[in-house]
Amino acid sequence: MKKLLTAALTTAVGLAFAGSAMATETRINSLSAAGGLGGAFNEKSITIHDSANINTFPQYMVQYKNSVDVDNTAGSTYGSMNIRYALSDDPAPPVLMLFGKSSPWTPVINSKTIGGLTPQTLAGGPAQFGGAGVADPTNHQFGIGFGMKAGESVRLGATLSLGGNRKDKTGTTSTGNQYDDEESNTWVDFNAGVGFDINEVNSLDFGLNIVAGTFTNMDNSNLARYVSNGLFGLALTAKGEFMVSQISKIVPFLRINYDSRSIVHQSRSDENGIGNESKQGTVNNTWIILGTDLAIAPPNMEGVLIQPGVGFIYHSSVGNGSNAATVSAVDQENSNNLMPWYGFAAEAKAFEWLFLRLGARQVISRTNINNTATAPANNETHFSTVTNTVSTGFGIKLMGWDLDLNVNPAFFNNGLAIVNGSPTGAPAGAAPGAGWAVDWALGYDW
Repeated sequence: MKKLLTAALTTAVGLAFAGSAMATETRINSLSAAGGLGGAFNEKSITIHDSANINTFPQYMVQYKNSVDVDNTAGSTYGSMNIRYALSDDPAPPVLMLFGKSSPWTPVINSKTIGGLTPQTLAGGPAQFGGAGVADPTNHQFGIGFGMKAGESVRLGATLSLGGNRKDKTGTTSTGNQYDDEESNTWVDFNAGVGFDINEVNSLDFGLNIVAGTFTNMDNSNLARYVSNGLFGLALTAKGEFMVSQISKIVPFLRINYDSRSIVHQSRSDENGIGNESKQGTVNNTWIILGTDLAIAPPNMEGVLIQPGVGFIYHSSVGNGSNAATVSAVDQENSNNLMPWYGFAAEAKAFEWLFLRLGARQVISRTNINNTATAPANNETHFSTVTNTVSTGFGIKLMGWDLDLNVNPAFFNNGLAIVNGSPTGAPAGAAPGAGWAVDWALGYDW
């Protein structure tokens, strides 16, 4: 009898940890207080078991079949749409996924060092035509994914997507001449993952992400102002889920992320002031992220998840190039940032159709910005900041539909921004400028 009760309790806890069927970045953001971690990542998108994790662990596709969702938090111009379809009637069928979203490489070129330098500024500053330099248009991403089980305990998955954009513009030079300008970028994003189900409640998952691309800025004579000289990103992620009691799991994780973006400002006879040779600008960012959560799901409290966590990020940033036409390319910045944090997520089912969500986090950021330019510009800046963030949200389930809402906590004081004109902005982690103080995601399972 005791063994039977223990088995039933373990199964109930496993089901509770699986979370709701909805799988969106909106839900994750409402539980994570996204922000304050230097743009590196959202830790709850790894530690909270949700189909939003497919972006990191594509092997999760086998657990979230026959569903569709749209989410407006995935991009600055529009969100994402994901369709996952089971390819057979087997209990654990292969799953095909089609998706489109705004690129995670937005912007492609103008990524910054910790001190705020970009490849463009490191390659000689903005172009003379119009004084605008690189506009760096938003990318649009379209892709396909496949997930399957290999035996009883191994999950496999992969996604492949192509992205790109083109932007044409016209303007007037400082001398009054008209010009035409074209910017375009393309890139490939590949994700692969493998997961091991040790038993019904314990698991290990590993994910790999590789991104590479190109960028060009041309005029109407097909002459290049800026061209890419290397756009590359690599991330490795590992995560475990281990039962430590009948009501809780420990969820440790490690993520190593490297990002390099480089462009060359070409030598041009029709642009004054850039010198007689091309100038290259490169920004390299490296993140090492280590942390753990404790996921608590009491079996006698259906729909309740409490997930405190701690961790730290080490962020290293290097900017190489020249911001003056007559200076050879050298290291301009070599900086680092250490960000320990702690926080929690809480989700509870108030009614059969309504979930309440809350997240909070405190980040202590210890930053060293080292400008390595030759004297007298050489200097170092050291400072520490403490960032407190709070997030709130709701989950609504009606007739097979799931609606997730991520709400700026100031909304409860200021009201609906689009109605009363209050200054409440978009919630943390959401696309800015919505004017509602709310972002949303809608999904359906069949």
